[in-house]
Amino acid sequence: MFAATLAGFHDWFSWVVLFANAGAGVWSLAAHYQQRFRRWALWAFIVLAQTSVFAQVIVGVVYENRSSLDPGDLHRLYGFAAIAGVAILYAYRSHLVDRRELLYAGGSFFLAGLAIRAMILT
Repeated sequence: MFAATLAGFHDWFSWVVLFANAGAGVWSLAAHYQQRFRRWALWAFIVLAQTSVFAQVIVGVVYENRSSLDPGDLHRLYGFAAIAGVAILYAYRSHLVDRRELLYAGGSFFLAGLAIRAMILT
């Protein structure tokens, strides 16, 4: 029963990951072009969106260990590539200070794309 609950949560939360990162991408892109969108709330939202990636991967790993289902190597690859993507974004944030919003826009759209791809594979 625990595995079924995890499966349902993992499926539902994949939409949260997708829309949170897509929304962060749109907001960051708007902030790159317009100063009025550059607020602390943008960065708080980006942190939440990227934290959702880690939560989704953790739930997926626990679900795979508790059930006998195999999501496939590509599904796992996209999950761990998303974590690597978050780390790369974090590493480059201080190098691109004048284009930080653009960096996070592209990175957030990339994470949303990985979420879409992982959802298609299941």
